[in-house]
Amino acid sequence: MQTRSSTALHASSHLVPLLRGAFAFVVIVAGMLLCAFLVAKGSPTRIVAATAIVLLPAVAYAGLRRPILFPYALYVLLIPFDNLLLISSVGTLTKLLGMLSGLALLFWCMRIKRLQLPPRPLYVLLALLSWAFLSTLWATSQRDALVALPQYVNLALLYAVTAVTPLTLLEFRLLLAATVVGGIAASIYGTHQFYSNPLGVAGDILASRLVIQAGHSTIDPNQFANALLFPIAILTIFALRTRWLAFKALGLGGIALMVGAVALSGSRETIVGVGAIVLYYFWRTRYRVEMAIVTGCGLAASLAVQSSVWLRFANAISSGGGGRVAIWSVGFEAFKHNFLVGYGMGNFTTVYNEFYLRVRQNYPYGWWGPPHNLIVQVGVELGVVGLALLAWFLASVFRDLKVIGPDDPLYEDRVMMEASLISLFIVSMFIGLFTYKYAWLVFAMAAQLRLLVTQRAGIRRISPGESRRIAT
Repeated sequence: MQTRSSTALHASSHLVPLLRGAFAFVVIVAGMLLCAFLVAKGSPTRIVAATAIVLLPAVAYAGLRRPILFPYALYVLLIPFDNLLLISSVGTLTKLLGMLSGLALLFWCMRIKRLQLPPRPLYVLLALLSWAFLSTLWATSQRDALVALPQYVNLALLYAVTAVTPLTLLEFRLLLAATVVGGIAASIYGTHQFYSNPLGVAGDILASRLVIQAGHSTIDPNQFANALLFPIAILTIFALRTRWLAFKALGLGGIALMVGAVALSGSRETIVGVGAIVLYYFWRTRYRVEMAIVTGCGLAASLAVQSSVWLRFANAISSGGGGRVAIWSVGFEAFKHNFLVGYGMGNFTTVYNEFYLRVRQNYPYGWWGPPHNLIVQVGVELGVVGLALLAWFLASVFRDLKVIGPDDPLYEDRVMMEASLISLFIVSMFIGLFTYKYAWLVFAMAAQLRLLVTQRAGIRRISPGESRRIAT
């Protein structure tokens, strides 16, 4: 009896791989026949479909085995092109990739049966979102509140998943590389589009701004430039610490391309953000001589291209910051009338219209003004309670990086993340960015950097005091 059962088990152990191989062979042959049929028809749509079918097995394998590298790294790479990649039924391609990335990462965590303890900022973010949900009860326009909330929830969910998914140092480095590649590609594309526009080149180039457009889709020049801050910070720290002159030269070239694109965009806030990164690196790194060279290359790139950015700085006071001062004065007036709980998430524009005529307009912006300031927006929409939770969240993201001490091999990565967070906070004083993926990418990467330290230490949470012992 034992001999028969062992023989049956032995036969079944050989039969399962055979069946798997036969199934894979049938699928591959069927896919090849379908691809041949589609390509034979010759239409671009069918050729793209054939290409997708060919890549599907590799894509599915990568999604199951290395979801950090695909689809999440592809999502990261495409963030600077976000608003151009419209899919009518979903929104944008990056939104679809973000949802697929979240599902793939969750499946990966269940597959390996491992999940890291959520970082402190995630608990604060949960409290902030809960308050935002509650604000729909007293919102001036419940419709506006219900439209705005899903944007925050989708971004927060992806942040939560990435913050608890284990990853390796190599995967973290590849995500940084994808961020830089996306930033450089967007800069090249934007620069080419700017100079290939006959109206921009033949007209008054000092009054023109880089507005990336594809069909009916456009990217706001300020948001485009802000999305380059994180890639600039990453590539700068890479160029500083690499010992290979060829890599330093490539890094400086990439920085020059991105800073040049920022200058063409005419974004004053981004120039200030880049300056904050430079000053922070001078203060917190040991590469001051190299930093001076990088800074010189960046300044040369911004001055080498004819752009409107310096003219816009000169006109900042006379225009009231492009009408921002007028918007903030209306927002402050509205805040005074309901400072405790606000008027509801997503209701800034509606409330702005209600209070617009109550404030003297020295630099009138007009109706339907966007907040152009994260503090003004959250103060009007969620009141003092929302402001306190927002400040707590941002401070927690920054403070969580303190576990990486000066002697830690990842200390320079910590400085890079801190500089990126500071620059984002600075630009958020002049534009709304809390619903933009490039801002949440920085939050997620900060959480992943801290996660690397906790994984290496073999514990789930460490204090700043314990980090000094870990570093030694």
